[in-house]
Amino acid sequence: MKGRITIFSISALLAVISMGWIFWEQEAKYILPTPVPPQFKDVKFGASIDLSLYHVAPGRITMLHFFNPDCPCSRFNMMEFERIASKYRDQADVYVVLQSTDEEDVETFRRKYDLNLPILLDHDGAISDRCGIYSTPQSVVLDKESKLYFKGNYNVARYCTRKETSFAEIAMDHLLKGEALPLWVTTELTLPYGCTLPSDDPDQSFEISSFF
Repeated sequence: MKGRITIFSISALLAVISMGWIFWEQEAKYILPTPVPPQFKDVKFGASIDLSLYHVAPGRITMLHFFNPDCPCSRFNMMEFERIASKYRDQADVYVVLQSTDEEDVETFRRKYDLNLPILLDHDGAISDRCGIYSTPQSVVLDKESKLYFKGNYNVARYCTRKETSFAEIAMDHLLKGEALPLWVTTELTLPYGCTLPSDDPDQSFEISSFF
C-alpha cells in the first residue's frame, strides 16, 4: 500500500512539474520583460538609421514591424498590426521585417497573412541591430530623414490592445502632425515584452523555415 502511495505521489509531482513547465513555456515567461541579450547595443531616439542596403530611403515616414513567426505574441499581435498598417499605409512606407535566411519564407508569410506589404529579410539580425530591437512584436518608426522617432511595444503588454496605450499608433499620429513624441510614451517603453529575436537567442539555431 505504501509503495502505491509513493508511486502515486511521484507521478502527481511529475504531472505538476510538467504542467508548470508547459505554463511557463506558453504563458508565464511572456508576462516578464524580454531578457536583454548580452551583446545588445541600444539605439537612442533621434539616431540616423541607414537602411539603404534594403532599399529603404529617406523622404517618407517609415514604419517597420518586427515579426517572429515562432512567437505567440507576434502571431497574436498580427490583427492589431494589420489595423495600424491599413490606417497609415497611404501616409507612410510600412514594412514587415522577417528574420530568415530563406527567400521562400517571404512567400510563405505572404500566403499566410495576405498583407500586401513589402517584406524585408533580416538575414542575420542586422536590421534589428541597427534599430536597437531584440524582441517581437516591436515597431520602429523613422521620420522622413530616417531618424529614429519611435521604437518599442505596440501596447503596455503583449496581449493588451488598449486604445489609450497604443504606442505605435500614438507615435504615428504625432509624427504626422509634426509633433514630438510624448514624454510619457518614452517612459512606458523602457522594457520590451514578447519573444527574443532568433538572432539574439543563444539557445536557438537561426533558421526560420521550420517555424511556419
